[in-house]
Amino acid sequence: MAAHDPSITYKAAVIGAGSGGLTLAIGLAGFGHPVALIEGGDVGGDCTNVGCVPSKALLHAARTGTDDPFGWTQQRRNHLRDEETVEMAEHDTIALVQGWARLTDRRDPHVVAVDMPDGSVVEVRAEHVVISAGSRPARIDIDGLPESRTLTNEELFELDGPPRSVVFVGGGPISLEMSTAFADLGSRVSIVELEERILAQEDPLISDTLTRALTDRDIGIHTGTTIERFDNVTNTAMLADGTQIDDVEVVVLAIGRQPKLDRLDLDAAGIEHGRRGVVADDWGRTNVDGIWAVGDVTGNTLTTHGANAIGRRTVQAIALPQVPKVRGPKVIPNAVYSRPEVASVGLPVAEIEKIPSSARRRLSIDLVDTDRGFTDDLDHGVVVVDVERFTGNILRAAIVGPAAAELIGIFTLAIDNGIGLRKMFGMVHPYPAWAQAIGKLADEFTLETLPALPREFAAMMRGRVSRQLRR
Repeated sequence: MAAHDPSITYKAAVIGAGSGGLTLAIGLAGFGHPVALIEGGDVGGDCTNVGCVPSKALLHAARTGTDDPFGWTQQRRNHLRDEETVEMAEHDTIALVQGWARLTDRRDPHVVAVDMPDGSVVEVRAEHVVISAGSRPARIDIDGLPESRTLTNEELFELDGPPRSVVFVGGGPISLEMSTAFADLGSRVSIVELEERILAQEDPLISDTLTRALTDRDIGIHTGTTIERFDNVTNTAMLADGTQIDDVEVVVLAIGRQPKLDRLDLDAAGIEHGRRGVVADDWGRTNVDGIWAVGDVTGNTLTTHGANAIGRRTVQAIALPQVPKVRGPKVIPNAVYSRPEVASVGLPVAEIEKIPSSARRRLSIDLVDTDRGFTDDLDHGVVVVDVERFTGNILRAAIVGPAAAELIGIFTLAIDNGIGLRKMFGMVHPYPAWAQAIGKLADEFTLETLPALPREFAAMMRGRVSRQLRR
Protein backbone atom coordinates (compact mmCIF):
# COMPACT_ATOMS: atom_id res chain seq x y z
CA MET A 1 0.00 0.00 0.00
CA ALA A 2 1.46 3.38 -1.06
CA ALA A 3 0.69 6.03 1.56
CA HIS A 4 0.89 9.67 0.53
CA ASP A 5 4.27 11.21 1.29
CA PRO A 6 4.12 15.04 1.16
CA SER A 7 7.91 15.24 0.98
CA ILE A 8 8.30 13.51 -2.39
CA THR A 9 7.57 14.71 -5.90
CA TYR A 10 5.33 12.29 -7.79
CA LYS A 11 5.51 11.78 -11.49
CA ALA A 12 1.88 12.89 -11.66
CA ALA A 13 -0.93 14.10 -9.44
CA VAL A 14 -4.20 12.94 -10.97
CA ILE A 15 -7.27 14.89 -9.87
CA GLY A 16 -10.33 12.66 -10.07
CA ALA A 17 -10.66 8.87 -9.84
CA GLY A 18 -13.23 8.43 -12.58
CA SER A 19 -12.64 6.62 -15.85
CA GLY A 20 -10.09 9.09 -17.19
CA GLY A 21 -8.26 9.45 -13.88
CA LEU A 22 -8.04 5.71 -13.29
CA THR A 23 -6.67 5.24 -16.81
CA LEU A 24 -3.98 7.86 -16.12
CA ALA A 25 -3.04 6.57 -12.68
CA ILE A 26 -2.89 2.90 -13.63
CA GLY A 27 -1.19 3.63 -16.95
CA LEU A 28 1.59 5.74 -15.44
CA ALA A 29 2.02 3.30 -12.56
CA GLY A 30 2.47 0.59 -15.19
CA PHE A 31 5.55 2.48 -16.38
CA GLY A 32 6.88 2.37 -12.81
CA HIS A 33 6.07 5.99 -11.96
CA PRO A 34 4.75 7.00 -8.51
CA VAL A 35 1.32 8.62 -8.82
CA ALA A 36 -0.94 10.49 -6.40
CA LEU A 37 -4.62 9.89 -7.17
CA ILE A 38 -6.82 12.55 -5.57
CA GLU A 39 -10.57 11.97 -5.18
CA GLY A 40 -13.06 13.73 -2.91
CA GLY A 41 -15.98 11.45 -3.72
CA ASP A 42 -16.30 7.77 -4.55
CA VAL A 43 -13.60 6.02 -6.54
CA GLY A 44 -14.90 5.17 -10.02
CA GLY A 45 -16.48 8.54 -10.66
CA ASP A 46 -19.76 8.93 -12.49
CA CYS A 47 -19.35 5.82 -14.63
CA THR A 48 -19.13 3.37 -11.75
CA ASN A 49 -21.43 5.14 -9.32
CA VAL A 50 -24.20 7.00 -11.18
CA GLY A 51 -23.67 6.33 -14.88
CA CYS A 52 -22.59 3.49 -17.13
CA VAL A 53 -22.46 0.66 -14.58
CA PRO A 54 -25.73 1.15 -12.66
CA SER A 55 -27.64 2.14 -15.81
CA LYS A 56 -26.62 -1.05 -17.64
CA ALA A 57 -27.27 -3.11 -14.53
CA LEU A 58 -30.77 -1.65 -14.24
CA LEU A 59 -31.42 -2.25 -17.94
CA HIS A 60 -30.42 -5.88 -17.46
CA ALA A 61 -32.47 -6.28 -14.28
CA ALA A 62 -35.52 -4.74 -15.93
CA ARG A 63 -35.25 -6.84 -19.10
CA THR A 64 -34.77 -10.13 -17.24
CA GLY A 65 -37.40 -9.52 -14.57
CA THR A 66 -34.94 -9.55 -11.67
CA ASP A 67 -36.55 -9.41 -8.23
CA ASP A 68 -35.84 -6.05 -6.53
CA PRO A 69 -34.17 -4.53 -9.63
CA PHE A 70 -32.96 -1.40 -7.82
CA GLY A 71 -31.51 -3.39 -4.94
CA TRP A 72 -29.73 -5.66 -7.41
CA THR A 73 -28.41 -2.64 -9.33
CA GLN A 74 -27.10 -1.02 -6.16
CA GLN A 75 -25.40 -4.26 -5.10
CA ARG A 76 -23.61 -4.60 -8.44
CA ARG A 77 -22.59 -0.93 -8.40
CA ASN A 78 -21.35 -1.07 -4.80
CA HIS A 79 -19.40 -4.27 -5.42
CA LEU A 80 -17.48 -2.73 -8.31
CA ARG A 81 -16.90 0.54 -6.46
CA ASP A 82 -15.48 -1.33 -3.46
CA GLU A 83 -13.20 -3.39 -5.71
CA GLU A 84 -11.85 -0.27 -7.41
CA THR A 85 -11.36 1.51 -4.09
CA VAL A 86 -9.41 -1.38 -2.59
CA GLU A 87 -7.33 -1.74 -5.75
CA MET A 88 -6.29 1.92 -5.62
CA ALA A 89 -5.78 1.98 -1.84
CA GLU A 90 -3.55 -1.09 -1.92
CA HIS A 91 -1.61 -0.28 -5.10
CA ASP A 92 2.16 -0.36 -4.70
CA THR A 93 2.88 2.87 -6.59
CA ILE A 94 -0.42 4.77 -6.43
CA ALA A 95 -1.12 6.88 -3.35
CA LEU A 96 -4.88 7.40 -2.96
CA VAL A 97 -5.50 10.81 -1.38
CA GLN A 98 -9.18 11.16 -0.45
CA GLY A 99 -9.94 14.85 -0.47
CA TRP A 100 -10.76 17.79 -2.76
CA ALA A 101 -7.96 19.16 -4.92
CA ARG A 102 -7.14 22.82 -5.58
CA LEU A 103 -4.54 24.06 -8.03
CA THR A 104 -2.03 26.68 -6.90
CA ASP A 105 0.33 29.16 -8.54
CA ARG A 106 3.33 27.02 -7.52
CA ARG A 107 4.23 25.29 -10.76
CA ASP A 108 7.84 24.10 -10.49
CA PRO A 109 7.29 21.45 -9.34
CA HIS A 110 3.51 21.63 -9.48
CA VAL A 111 1.82 21.78 -6.11
CA VAL A 112 -1.77 20.70 -5.53
CA ALA A 113 -3.51 21.58 -2.26
CA VAL A 114 -5.97 18.95 -1.03
CA ASP A 115 -8.76 19.86 1.40
CA MET A 116 -9.22 16.79 3.57
CA PRO A 117 -12.54 15.71 5.15
CA ASP A 118 -11.22 16.60 8.64
CA GLY A 119 -10.59 20.20 7.59
CA SER A 120 -6.83 19.89 7.22
CA VAL A 121 -4.93 20.72 4.03
CA VAL A 122 -2.40 18.34 2.48
CA GLU A 123 0.05 19.29 -0.26
CA VAL A 124 0.82 17.02 -3.19
CA ARG A 125 3.90 17.78 -5.29
CA ALA A 126 4.23 16.39 -8.82
CA GLU A 127 6.05 16.91 -12.11
CA HIS A 128 2.71 16.73 -13.92
CA VAL A 129 -0.86 17.45 -12.88
CA VAL A 130 -3.77 15.82 -14.71
CA ILE A 131 -7.24 17.31 -14.21
CA SER A 132 -9.90 14.65 -14.63
CA ALA A 133 -12.60 15.99 -12.36
CA GLY A 134 -15.55 14.86 -14.48
CA SER A 135 -18.93 16.48 -14.92
CA ARG A 136 -22.31 16.76 -13.25
CA PRO A 137 -25.87 16.79 -14.63
CA ALA A 138 -27.16 20.15 -15.81
CA ARG A 139 -30.26 21.37 -13.99
CA ILE A 140 -33.10 23.71 -14.82
CA ASP A 141 -35.88 25.13 -12.68
CA ILE A 142 -39.42 24.13 -13.65
CA ASP A 143 -42.13 26.37 -12.25
CA GLY A 144 -44.08 24.51 -9.57
CA LEU A 145 -42.00 21.32 -9.64
CA PRO A 146 -40.90 20.47 -6.09
CA GLU A 147 -37.40 19.22 -5.37
CA SER A 148 -38.87 16.03 -3.92
CA ARG A 149 -40.19 15.04 -7.36
CA THR A 150 -37.03 15.99 -9.27
CA LEU A 151 -34.26 13.50 -10.04
CA THR A 152 -31.08 13.34 -12.11
CA ASN A 153 -28.89 10.33 -12.78
CA GLU A 154 -27.16 11.11 -9.47
CA GLU A 155 -30.32 10.21 -7.51
CA LEU A 156 -32.09 7.88 -9.92
CA PHE A 157 -30.40 4.65 -8.84
CA GLU A 158 -31.14 5.19 -5.15
CA LEU A 159 -34.87 4.59 -5.67
CA ASP A 160 -36.42 1.64 -3.85
CA GLY A 161 -38.57 0.75 -6.83
CA PRO A 162 -39.93 2.06 -10.13
CA PRO A 163 -42.27 5.05 -9.96
CA ARG A 164 -45.81 4.67 -11.22
CA SER A 165 -45.14 7.31 -13.88
CA VAL A 166 -42.06 9.26 -14.91
CA VAL A 167 -41.25 12.09 -17.30
CA PHE A 168 -37.74 12.42 -18.70
CA VAL A 169 -36.71 15.93 -19.73
CA GLY A 170 -34.26 15.59 -22.60
CA GLY A 171 -34.06 13.19 -25.51
CA GLY A 172 -30.45 12.06 -25.19
CA PRO A 173 -28.77 8.81 -24.12
CA ILE A 174 -29.67 8.91 -20.40
CA SER A 175 -33.36 9.50 -21.11
CA LEU A 176 -33.54 6.86 -23.81
CA GLU A 177 -31.77 4.17 -21.82
CA MET A 178 -33.70 4.77 -18.63
CA SER A 179 -36.98 5.13 -20.52
CA THR A 180 -36.37 1.60 -21.79
CA ALA A 181 -35.63 0.30 -18.29
CA PHE A 182 -38.58 2.01 -16.61
CA ALA A 183 -40.98 0.90 -19.33
CA ASP A 184 -39.81 -2.68 -18.78
CA LEU A 185 -40.41 -2.20 -15.06
CA GLY A 186 -44.01 -1.14 -15.68
CA SER A 187 -43.75 2.63 -15.30
CA ARG A 188 -45.73 4.92 -17.58
CA VAL A 189 -42.98 6.80 -19.38
CA SER A 190 -42.88 10.08 -21.29
CA ILE A 191 -39.97 11.95 -22.89
CA VAL A 192 -40.03 15.73 -23.37
CA GLU A 193 -37.39 17.11 -25.74
CA LEU A 194 -36.89 20.76 -26.70
CA GLU A 195 -35.41 19.86 -30.10
CA GLU A 196 -37.65 18.71 -32.93
CA ARG A 197 -36.56 15.09 -32.52
CA ILE A 198 -34.89 12.82 -29.99
CA LEU A 199 -31.16 12.24 -30.47
CA ALA A 200 -31.08 15.52 -32.34
CA GLN A 201 -27.38 15.17 -33.19
CA GLU A 202 -28.02 11.92 -35.03
CA ASP A 203 -29.18 11.32 -38.56
CA PRO A 204 -32.95 11.98 -38.89
CA LEU A 205 -33.52 8.41 -40.12
CA ILE A 206 -31.91 7.11 -36.94
CA SER A 207 -34.03 9.38 -34.75
CA ASP A 208 -37.22 8.49 -36.62
CA THR A 209 -36.57 4.75 -36.42
CA LEU A 210 -35.96 4.90 -32.68
CA THR A 211 -39.01 7.12 -32.16
CA ARG A 212 -41.23 4.55 -33.85
CA ALA A 213 -39.74 1.75 -31.79
CA LEU A 214 -40.26 3.56 -28.49
CA THR A 215 -43.74 4.71 -29.44
CA ASP A 216 -44.68 1.10 -30.17
CA ARG A 217 -43.70 0.37 -26.57
CA ASP A 218 -46.17 3.04 -25.37
CA ILE A 219 -43.45 5.51 -24.43
CA GLY A 220 -44.85 8.99 -24.99
CA ILE A 221 -42.53 11.28 -26.95
CA HIS A 222 -43.10 15.04 -27.00
CA THR A 223 -40.62 16.96 -29.17
CA GLY A 224 -40.23 20.65 -29.92
CA THR A 225 -41.50 21.57 -26.47
CA THR A 226 -40.63 21.61 -22.79
CA ILE A 227 -42.34 21.56 -19.41
CA GLU A 228 -43.57 25.08 -18.84
CA ARG A 229 -45.19 24.51 -15.48
CA PHE A 230 -45.89 21.71 -13.04
CA ASP A 231 -49.15 21.56 -11.09
CA ASN A 232 -48.17 20.00 -7.79
CA VAL A 233 -51.80 19.60 -6.73
CA THR A 234 -52.89 17.48 -9.69
CA ASN A 235 -49.35 16.21 -10.48
CA THR A 236 -49.69 17.43 -14.04
CA ALA A 237 -46.85 18.52 -16.31
CA MET A 238 -48.03 21.41 -18.48
CA LEU A 239 -46.05 21.56 -21.72
CA ALA A 240 -45.33 24.70 -23.71
CA ASP A 241 -47.24 23.33 -26.73
CA GLY A 242 -50.42 23.01 -24.68
CA THR A 243 -50.10 19.28 -24.05
CA GLN A 244 -50.57 17.90 -20.52
CA ILE A 245 -49.02 14.81 -18.97
CA ASP A 246 -51.20 13.68 -16.08
CA ASP A 247 -50.42 11.82 -12.87
CA VAL A 248 -46.65 12.39 -12.93
CA GLU A 249 -44.83 10.90 -9.95
CA VAL A 250 -41.26 12.01 -10.74
CA VAL A 251 -39.45 14.14 -13.30
CA VAL A 252 -35.94 13.14 -14.35
CA LEU A 253 -33.72 15.92 -15.69
CA ALA A 254 -31.39 14.60 -18.40
CA ILE A 255 -30.60 17.72 -20.42
CA GLY A 256 -26.83 17.48 -20.58
CA ARG A 257 -23.67 17.68 -18.52
CA GLN A 258 -21.59 20.49 -17.00
CA PRO A 259 -17.86 20.24 -16.20
CA LYS A 260 -16.93 20.18 -12.53
CA LEU A 261 -14.77 23.28 -12.34
CA ASP A 262 -15.63 24.49 -8.84
CA ARG A 263 -13.07 23.88 -6.09
CA LEU A 264 -10.27 23.48 -8.68
CA ASP A 265 -9.11 27.15 -8.53
CA LEU A 266 -8.06 27.05 -12.18
CA ASP A 267 -7.34 30.76 -12.29
CA ALA A 268 -4.65 30.44 -9.65
CA ALA A 269 -2.72 28.12 -11.95
CA GLY A 270 -3.51 30.19 -15.05
CA ILE A 271 -5.46 27.39 -16.72
CA GLU A 272 -7.55 28.47 -19.69
CA HIS A 273 -11.16 27.37 -19.34
CA GLY A 274 -14.62 28.25 -20.57
CA ARG A 275 -18.24 27.16 -20.57
CA ARG A 276 -17.39 23.73 -22.00
CA GLY A 277 -14.62 23.17 -19.46
CA VAL A 278 -10.83 23.16 -19.36
CA VAL A 279 -9.33 23.91 -22.78
CA ALA A 280 -7.13 20.96 -23.80
CA ASP A 281 -5.94 19.40 -27.05
CA ASP A 282 -6.34 15.78 -28.12
CA TRP A 283 -3.24 14.80 -26.12
CA GLY A 284 -4.70 16.39 -22.98
CA ARG A 285 -2.32 19.37 -23.00
CA THR A 286 -3.56 22.64 -21.48
CA ASN A 287 -2.04 26.10 -21.94
CA VAL A 288 0.20 25.55 -18.90
CA ASP A 289 3.20 23.28 -19.39
CA GLY A 290 2.95 20.14 -17.28
CA ILE A 291 -0.78 20.51 -16.55
CA TRP A 292 -3.10 18.26 -18.50
CA ALA A 293 -6.86 17.70 -18.65
CA VAL A 294 -8.79 14.60 -19.71
CA GLY A 295 -12.43 13.54 -20.01
CA ASP A 296 -15.71 15.27 -19.22
CA VAL A 297 -14.00 18.21 -17.53
CA THR A 298 -12.75 19.31 -20.97
CA GLY A 299 -16.01 18.86 -22.88
CA ASN A 300 -13.97 17.13 -25.62
CA THR A 301 -15.70 13.87 -24.82
CA LEU A 302 -18.56 12.93 -22.50
CA THR A 303 -18.12 9.17 -22.63
CA THR A 304 -16.15 6.71 -20.54
CA HIS A 305 -14.46 5.17 -23.56
CA GLY A 306 -13.64 8.64 -24.87
CA ALA A 307 -11.97 9.60 -21.58
CA ASN A 308 -10.07 6.31 -21.61
CA ALA A 309 -8.91 6.89 -25.19
CA ILE A 310 -7.57 10.39 -24.55
CA GLY A 311 -6.20 9.22 -21.20
CA ARG A 312 -4.05 6.57 -22.90
CA ARG A 313 -2.59 9.25 -25.18
CA THR A 314 -1.80 11.43 -22.17
CA VAL A 315 -0.08 8.51 -20.46
CA GLN A 316 2.10 8.12 -23.54
CA ALA A 317 2.85 11.84 -23.67
CA ILE A 318 3.94 11.94 -20.01
CA ALA A 319 5.72 8.58 -19.78
CA LEU A 320 7.35 8.71 -23.23
CA PRO A 321 7.97 12.40 -23.93
CA GLN A 322 10.61 11.57 -26.54
CA VAL A 323 8.02 9.92 -28.81
CA PRO A 324 6.72 12.50 -31.35
CA LYS A 325 3.11 13.50 -30.81
CA VAL A 326 2.08 13.24 -34.43
CA ARG A 327 -0.54 10.52 -34.43
CA GLY A 328 -4.12 11.75 -34.46
CA PRO A 329 -6.66 10.34 -32.01
CA LYS A 330 -8.62 7.23 -32.83
CA VAL A 331 -12.20 7.77 -33.88
CA ILE A 332 -14.59 7.55 -30.93
CA PRO A 333 -17.96 5.82 -31.50
CA ASN A 334 -21.15 6.61 -29.61
CA ALA A 335 -23.65 4.11 -28.26
CA VAL A 336 -27.04 4.28 -26.57
CA TYR A 337 -28.15 1.07 -24.85
CA SER A 338 -31.86 1.58 -25.24
CA ARG A 339 -33.95 -1.15 -26.84
CA PRO A 340 -33.33 -1.07 -29.73
CA GLU A 341 -29.73 0.06 -29.34
CA VAL A 342 -28.30 3.02 -31.24
CA ALA A 343 -24.68 3.48 -32.26
CA SER A 344 -22.79 5.80 -34.61
CA VAL A 345 -19.26 6.73 -35.58
CA GLY A 346 -17.56 9.18 -37.93
CA LEU A 347 -18.10 12.77 -38.92
CA PRO A 348 -20.94 14.73 -37.31
CA VAL A 349 -24.11 14.91 -39.39
CA ALA A 350 -23.57 18.65 -39.91
CA GLU A 351 -20.13 17.96 -41.44
CA ILE A 352 -21.55 15.31 -43.76
CA GLU A 353 -24.10 17.81 -45.04
CA LYS A 354 -21.30 20.25 -45.97
CA ILE A 355 -19.72 17.70 -48.33
CA PRO A 356 -21.11 18.11 -51.88
CA SER A 357 -23.73 15.45 -52.49
CA SER A 358 -22.01 14.63 -55.78
CA ALA A 359 -18.89 13.52 -53.88
CA ARG A 360 -20.54 11.06 -51.50
CA ARG A 361 -23.00 8.24 -51.47
CA ARG A 362 -25.57 7.26 -48.89
CA LEU A 363 -26.61 3.66 -48.47
CA SER A 364 -29.04 2.16 -46.00
CA ILE A 365 -30.59 -1.20 -45.25
CA ASP A 366 -33.65 -1.97 -43.19
CA LEU A 367 -32.73 -4.71 -40.72
CA VAL A 368 -36.34 -5.87 -40.77
CA ASP A 369 -35.75 -7.05 -44.35
CA THR A 370 -32.70 -9.16 -43.51
CA ASP A 371 -32.85 -12.89 -42.84
CA ARG A 372 -31.96 -12.34 -39.20
CA GLY A 373 -34.68 -9.71 -39.00
CA PHE A 374 -37.10 -12.34 -40.30
CA THR A 375 -36.03 -15.07 -37.86
CA ASP A 376 -36.12 -12.68 -34.90
CA ASP A 377 -39.39 -11.04 -35.94
CA LEU A 378 -37.76 -7.62 -35.81
CA ASP A 379 -39.99 -4.57 -35.98
CA HIS A 380 -37.48 -1.71 -36.18
CA GLY A 381 -33.87 -1.44 -37.28
CA VAL A 382 -31.69 0.27 -39.86
CA VAL A 383 -28.05 0.71 -40.89
CA VAL A 384 -27.13 4.00 -42.59
CA VAL A 385 -23.72 4.68 -44.11
CA ASP A 386 -22.36 7.81 -45.78
CA VAL A 387 -19.27 7.03 -47.87
CA GLU A 388 -16.83 8.68 -50.23
CA ARG A 389 -17.35 8.06 -53.92
CA PHE A 390 -15.03 5.51 -55.58
CA THR A 391 -13.25 4.23 -52.42
CA GLY A 392 -16.31 3.81 -50.27
CA ASN A 393 -14.31 5.18 -47.32
CA ILE A 394 -16.64 5.54 -44.38
CA LEU A 395 -17.57 9.14 -43.58
CA ARG A 396 -20.22 8.23 -41.05
CA ALA A 397 -22.13 5.11 -40.04
CA ALA A 398 -25.14 4.78 -37.76
CA ILE A 399 -27.19 1.81 -36.63
CA VAL A 400 -30.48 1.24 -34.84
CA GLY A 401 -31.14 -2.35 -33.89
CA PRO A 402 -30.00 -5.34 -31.89
CA ALA A 403 -26.27 -5.36 -31.03
CA ALA A 404 -25.77 -1.93 -32.61
CA ALA A 405 -23.03 -1.11 -30.08
CA GLU A 406 -21.15 -4.24 -31.15
CA LEU A 407 -21.70 -3.84 -34.89
CA ILE A 408 -20.44 -0.26 -34.90
CA GLY A 409 -16.99 -1.65 -34.14
CA ILE A 410 -16.70 -2.87 -37.73
CA PHE A 411 -17.13 0.68 -39.01
CA THR A 412 -14.85 2.08 -36.29
CA LEU A 413 -12.08 -0.27 -37.40
CA ALA A 414 -12.74 0.65 -41.02
CA ILE A 415 -12.44 4.40 -40.39
CA ASP A 416 -9.28 4.04 -38.27
CA ASN A 417 -7.59 1.95 -40.98
CA GLY A 418 -8.94 3.50 -44.17
CA ILE A 419 -10.99 0.45 -45.13
CA GLY A 420 -13.81 1.42 -47.45
CA LEU A 421 -16.85 -0.51 -48.59
CA ARG A 422 -14.97 -1.52 -51.73
CA LYS A 423 -12.43 -3.40 -49.58
CA MET A 424 -15.26 -4.93 -47.56
CA PHE A 425 -16.74 -6.42 -50.72
CA GLY A 426 -16.66 -10.19 -50.41
CA MET A 427 -15.98 -10.15 -46.66
CA VAL A 428 -17.64 -13.27 -45.23
CA HIS A 429 -20.02 -12.86 -42.29
CA PRO A 430 -21.58 -15.78 -40.40
CA TYR A 431 -25.11 -16.58 -41.52
CA PRO A 432 -27.49 -15.19 -40.39
CA ALA A 433 -25.57 -12.66 -38.27
CA TRP A 434 -26.76 -9.08 -38.07
CA ALA A 435 -23.38 -8.15 -39.59
CA GLN A 436 -24.56 -9.55 -42.91
CA ALA A 437 -26.36 -6.22 -43.33
CA ILE A 438 -22.94 -4.55 -43.57
CA GLY A 439 -21.91 -7.11 -46.17
CA LYS A 440 -25.00 -6.31 -48.20
CA LEU A 441 -24.16 -2.58 -48.12
CA ALA A 442 -20.62 -3.35 -49.34
CA ASP A 443 -22.04 -5.50 -52.12
CA GLU A 444 -24.49 -2.80 -53.15
CA PHE A 445 -21.82 -0.10 -53.22
CA THR A 446 -19.35 -2.18 -55.21
CA LEU A 447 -21.84 -3.43 -57.78
CA GLU A 448 -23.13 0.11 -58.33
CA THR A 449 -19.70 1.68 -58.76
CA LEU A 450 -17.71 -0.97 -60.67
CA PRO A 451 -19.34 -0.21 -64.04
CA ALA A 452 -18.37 3.49 -63.77
CA LEU A 453 -14.98 3.66 -62.06
CA PRO A 454 -13.61 6.68 -64.00
CA ARG A 455 -16.68 8.74 -63.16
CA GLU A 456 -16.58 7.63 -59.53
CA PHE A 457 -12.87 8.49 -59.28
CA ALA A 458 -13.44 11.98 -60.68
CA ALA A 459 -16.31 12.58 -58.24
CA MET A 460 -14.13 11.46 -55.34
CA MET A 461 -11.31 13.85 -56.31
CA ARG A 462 -13.69 16.79 -56.67
CA GLY A 463 -15.04 16.04 -53.23
CA ARG A 464 -11.57 15.89 -51.67
CA VAL A 465 -10.60 19.21 -53.25
CA SER A 466 -13.82 20.77 -51.98
CA ARG A 467 -13.17 19.56 -48.45
CA GLN A 468 -9.58 20.84 -48.48
CA LEU A 469 -10.71 24.27 -49.67
CA ARG A 470 -13.35 24.42 -46.96
CA ARG A 471 -10.76 23.73 -44.28
